Amino acid sequence: MVLRDEMMFLFKQVLESQQPVTLINTYRGFPISYPATLMATDQGYIAMSVHEYQAVAIALEGKTYLQSSVLPEVIQGTAVGVDVARKRVALTELKGVGHSVGHRMSIRVQPGDPIDAEIYDGHRRIAGKIADISTRGVGIFTFAAYIYGDLSFDKDKEVYIDFRLPNAESMLRFQGVITSISAHKATYMHRLGLKIFPTPEVESLLKAYIDQRKEETMLELKLVYGSMSRQKAE
Repeated sequence: MVLRDEMMFLFKQVLESQQPVTLINTYRGFPISYPATLMATDQGYIAMSVHEYQAVAIALEGKTYLQSSVLPEVIQGTAVGVDVARKRVALTELKGVGHSVGHRMSIRVQPGDPIDAEIYDGHRRIAGKIADISTRGVGIFTFAAYIYGDLSFDKDKEVYIDFRLPNAESMLRFQGVITSISAHKATYMHRLGLKIFPTPEVESLLKAYIDQRKEETMLELKLVYGSMSRQKAE
């Protein structure tokens, strides 16, 4: 664990050497990662000039992750000030979080419009909504516990998942394995994480859908930047 004084010393080295820093955020499941310039360091705070889309993502997430050859690991910083119009951010509470951030193998996208899904274990079918999807996994929200009194599905259980993508003409069926189950406090809603095993033909449909969502999401991000910038000007 890097102590605060050591952390600030590292960022002073970054500032003096003008080494590039890459920031990492996500927006609707897509990684937002652009180079940034360190402008100042002072008493546990750093100020940076960032890409316009990065400014939006930091404003929405309230934090970012920093990578640099000068830094011993990925550093998480909490945003205490974001000027989207001027593309400036101020960060504090800097702490190391290891090396795994930014290395996820597949992109998980959030659907633009709700997508119904059904999970079947050979005995019971439960309905849900797609939370996010990649070519290797899917997250599903379900209120099955409210309907049946319990979820009845366990981690590592093999199931079938049925849903239809907007770009598919028919229902798609996947074999899958439940990898995680999380309950939302004070509700009957659960989120199931599942690993899926698509055929090559179905995988190509998933990739096409993800590419489509990426174009839509980047356009949306551009519009959000414009809206935030105008609000600042007013």
